[in-house]
Amino acid sequence: MRILIVSNLYPPHLLGGAEIVARDFAVQLEKLGHEVFVLTSSYGLERSEQDGHTWRTLHYTPAAHIDRQRPLWRQGHLLADYYHYFHYAANTRELQRAITVIQPAVLYVWEITGLGLISMLEALNAATLPVVYHLESYWLQYALSPETEQTRLRTRQLKKLLIGAVPFPQYTSLIAASGTVKDEYRAIGCDAGRTEVIYNGIDERFLTAPSVVEAQDERQSGRTRLIYVGRLCEEKGVLVLLKALALLAKNQQQSSFVLDVFGDGDEAYVKELYRFSQSQHLATLVTFHGKVPQDELIRSYDRADIMLIPSIWKEPFGLVVAEAMARGLPVITTNIGGPAEIVTHEIDGLLVAPNDAEALADATLRLVGDHSLWTRLAEAGRLTVQQRFTSTANARKIEQHLLRAKS
Repeated sequence: MRILIVSNLYPPHLLGGAEIVARDFAVQLEKLGHEVFVLTSSYGLERSEQDGHTWRTLHYTPAAHIDRQRPLWRQGHLLADYYHYFHYAANTRELQRAITVIQPAVLYVWEITGLGLISMLEALNAATLPVVYHLESYWLQYALSPETEQTRLRTRQLKKLLIGAVPFPQYTSLIAASGTVKDEYRAIGCDAGRTEVIYNGIDERFLTAPSVVEAQDERQSGRTRLIYVGRLCEEKGVLVLLKALALLAKNQQQSSFVLDVFGDGDEAYVKELYRFSQSQHLATLVTFHGKVPQDELIRSYDRADIMLIPSIWKEPFGLVVAEAMARGLPVITTNIGGPAEIVTHEIDGLLVAPNDAEALADATLRLVGDHSLWTRLAEAGRLTVQQRFTSTANARKIEQHLLRAKS
């Protein structure tokens, strides 16, 4: 079967875990004997390129983030970015060209935010072949009602005026990355009967790569190394994590806890994180590493003692949660969204209430003080990933779903 994957971003140029999962599933579908093409953006390149089965010929417009520390009149250019985020006719023409040239049996749509979402929806609705959406985020909810709890500038009428009416997607079927995602899309009118939950899968290198032995030296030194991996934006709760670290620093020796933060994101929010770190005298305890290659990330998991993922929203899945568990790293995350479907409280990880720095700090102290609990959660977490969250096994479910859609 010939499959055309449509994704706004694609490795090695990416913002988060969704693009990594798209790549991993594409590779697995090829191993299962299918011919897979990818239509994505030229983000990260100087110009568009069409290389074999990967067409990096779309234009990507990053999300416009308002900096509350700067005058709004100096950020007027963001209005144009916001408009192109929803309207970009050239991308629809390129989609139509790709369909004509490739002649796929099915369109497999991952993410179209930043590609001119409304323009792309109109083109996809006009397609005459099966269309399957893989729902990895809440892009449709945001388009239909362009505000979230974390929206920095609440100008609903201006946004509505800028983007216009949003067409509802026409689809053959839907794949949801979690039960949470399925429920959220059902709430806005998507057909639950045509929606299948297929969890993301991690690259099995996270299960098979040799461990870094020096991780044990850190633990024996009495210093607890905490780790966060993900985008740096308000809904991820990184500021909550820093508040928890401040509490831990007050209750313990300053050298007892250190935090490694991997990822980048909203520039304005990152500035807030730095300001808070400085105000709480955390600068010597927190290291912001930015994005790193996968091999380095695996080594960082192995050097860490506890993974903290303090999301304050309904995370669609939480790939880094599964990655850390695969490396035998105990995870503390919030009891909402996808992470709460990955982690079973007290069985293979710990769950805390969102936006509660004190609960996050208390759970961390509990793990540090109970080595048997640390070991039990680490071993159970690794087994959970082996049984439920590998890309090889879950790609077979994707394959069967696409075959049904084609027929």
